[in-house]
Amino acid sequence: MSGVEAAPTIEMVGNDYPFFRHVSRSRDGLDLKYIPVGPGEAFKPVLENLPFQVNEFSLANYTLMRDRGVRWMTAIPVFLNRAFRHGSLYVHRDSDLTQPAQLRGKTIGAREYTQTAGVWWRGTMIDEYDLHWTEVNWVSEPKQRFAPPAEAAVKTVTGDLEQMVIDGEIDAYLAPNTKDNQRPENERKLRRLLPDTEAAERDYYARTGIYPLNHAVVIHEDCLAQFPDAPKALFDAYCASKKQFYAEGGNLNPWGDASVEDPMPFGLTDKNIEIVETLFRYLHEQKFISKIPDIEPLFIDGAAEWVDA
Repeated sequence: MSGVEAAPTIEMVGNDYPFFRHVSRSRDGLDLKYIPVGPGEAFKPVLENLPFQVNEFSLANYTLMRDRGVRWMTAIPVFLNRAFRHGSLYVHRDSDLTQPAQLRGKTIGAREYTQTAGVWWRGTMIDEYDLHWTEVNWVSEPKQRFAPPAEAAVKTVTGDLEQMVIDGEIDAYLAPNTKDNQRPENERKLRRLLPDTEAAERDYYARTGIYPLNHAVVIHEDCLAQFPDAPKALFDAYCASKKQFYAEGGNLNPWGDASVEDPMPFGLTDKNIEIVETLFRYLHEQKFISKIPDIEPLFIDGAAEWVDA
């Protein structure tokens, strides 16, 4: 026996992103182990306060929990999931709805009313299309992570929301994706509301520079107490894996364009701060949080100085 102690292991749980295939490594005396899971699976231990060390988590839900006094986890500014939301509303393919203004008085279904995708969509509708979330009727599934605000007047339904749009029971379905999209195009029953979502996304990005971020990384207080220097090592590991992904020819541009720009920078850069502040404003406008929080206290101490190199 060599007598050399094995490095302590930290398990990092998140979606199976191709740009995180090289996160697992030894760094700063720690054995970092990335564990890919299915969509939403990383959230469960965080939402239910089960044992975990480092997990991917919804930034909106994290902010709601902090607003409600949760302090047993802290965010690391690795914004590993981004998406535009102009194409997140689906209507029946034969619907005459083609513009957000036509949604006034209509009924929209959302499985999780508080999911980050929905927060971004409702905020974008106000900023870009003058459609307020109180001007539509909302229905959701019975089980919700957080209670929707009373002003939204969300009604509970037990049916499959996507199928309800197909059957004409509701007008639209708000979701990152649909089961219908898995069918051949000529067999699909649904379509996105906006006729050209990519054009809308490109125009929005050209004017605002905002590529909406959905998730961050959170570290449990027990892990942080045991390994106080771990957050910077974790941040560096995520950044290094993304850099290697690019070196191997990977592309994270939202439309697949060839570009030297990294569309998913990590860290509290000026632009990331602007995007996070926009999300916080949306959360406050939509009555999810009592006040707009300061950004730096929500993230690990010293994170403002970290650079995604």
